[in-house]
Amino acid sequence: MTTTREMLSVGLDVGTTTTQIVFTKIFLSDRARMGQVPRVGVSDKIVLYASPIYFTPLRSRDTVDVSALEAIVRAEYARAGFTAAQIETGAVIVTGEIAKKQNAAEILQTLGKWAGEFVVTVAGPRVESQMAGRGSGAAAWSREHYARVTNIDIGGGSANAALFELGNLLAASAMNIGGRIIEIDHATLTVRHLAEPARKIIDAHRLPIAVDQRADRATLRAFCDILAELTVELIDGRESNLGRAVMLTPPMPISGRGTKIFFSGGVAEYFYHPPDDLTLDSITRHDDIGPLLGLALRENETLRTMDVRQPPETLRATVLGASSQTVTLSGSTIWAERALLPIKNVPVVHPLFDAQANSPAIASAIHDALIRWEVDARDHNVAIALEIAGQLDFARLSVIAHGIADYARTTPNARPLILILGKDYAQSLGQTLKALLPAKPLLAIDQVGLDEGDFIDIGLPMMDGRVVPLSVKTLIFYR
Repeated sequence: MTTTREMLSVGLDVGTTTTQIVFTKIFLSDRARMGQVPRVGVSDKIVLYASPIYFTPLRSRDTVDVSALEAIVRAEYARAGFTAAQIETGAVIVTGEIAKKQNAAEILQTLGKWAGEFVVTVAGPRVESQMAGRGSGAAAWSREHYARVTNIDIGGGSANAALFELGNLLAASAMNIGGRIIEIDHATLTVRHLAEPARKIIDAHRLPIAVDQRADRATLRAFCDILAELTVELIDGRESNLGRAVMLTPPMPISGRGTKIFFSGGVAEYFYHPPDDLTLDSITRHDDIGPLLGLALRENETLRTMDVRQPPETLRATVLGASSQTVTLSGSTIWAERALLPIKNVPVVHPLFDAQANSPAIASAIHDALIRWEVDARDHNVAIALEIAGQLDFARLSVIAHGIADYARTTPNARPLILILGKDYAQSLGQTLKALLPAKPLLAIDQVGLDEGDFIDIGLPMMDGRVVPLSVKTLIFYR
């Protein structure tokens, strides 16, 4: 009989332009077959309360007003009828230009106390791309329809592309363009601020746009048409000279041309639902160019030839919170060196390789997974989740071990190698790796299924070292 557990989770999403808080009831159930180690997953979720979408408060161009941000969170907790003590788990995610602010760490520290046993992270451009694609429903749609889907999430300061196939992220990229790189004072209709990427575009095309000058609708539309062409480059995985100047990452190595195209983020609302009134007063309603950029994307000739669909979620392609579950692992399912434990908040990556992959391909797949999740394994702990298809004989085990060892040699000896295995060969793989890497601290756990983007905590061994507690924190999205 399946036992379901309920828990209350919160998601705090602080972005370039907007901030939102979402409270969710999450239902967890054990999906493992009888006799297996528990494999707890989210069986259902109910959004209990979603706050209004706030403009992220700034103290200056370079700093967030953390006190004002916390006041928003405190007020929304009160409106939702919850206290911090009631929250069991959650996530605080800082994205976009906010991640570059001088006090990004202060944001995490201040808001973290509102999210229970939380996941707290600053999401770089590739991670933000992946999160948006999962939140919009693009990843799930690709899995359900056996298709490739490219999700383009455009907010205030960045445009993020993520290409999914069968639910897996194949590539991601980002540009420093968005609906708020030009700010306009709605009361006076004058340009209030130009972000650095906006200045680069204005200079390259000699556009008559300057701070303290009255905005001109036709000129702003020409600017947005350029942003739309840059978005096409982002989808294609190519870059012009101007595109190179505003890229946040290298282009996607796989083109999104020919895939299904989803748009999400604040600008997407105006792509799918353009404003009826196109006066300058109307299109600057948010003190920026977001509505006009949505229209320029909608009318772009190249984008009109692509198979653009509306995702299940556009504006709220965000993190709802996190689920948290703890399982107790017996000594037969783990190879552990006690000195490594306990460890907390270790991100999980999932390298993609087929059953016939050789050792160099396995090492390369691990490096690719680290790049996708923007983890530098030389400076931070990371857990590598492995799901190996097919029969695992000694020859195959040796190939996998040598591939992992090739990767591990690129990291400092003091940095532990942490493996999470779906099948029960932690002991065998651990022994083989220890022979190859005698100086490398090693932790291998098996019979646990994890997804890329999960976070894990592993406690101290109990009962004379026979069992080890493992906590898994999984980010929860709208879709």
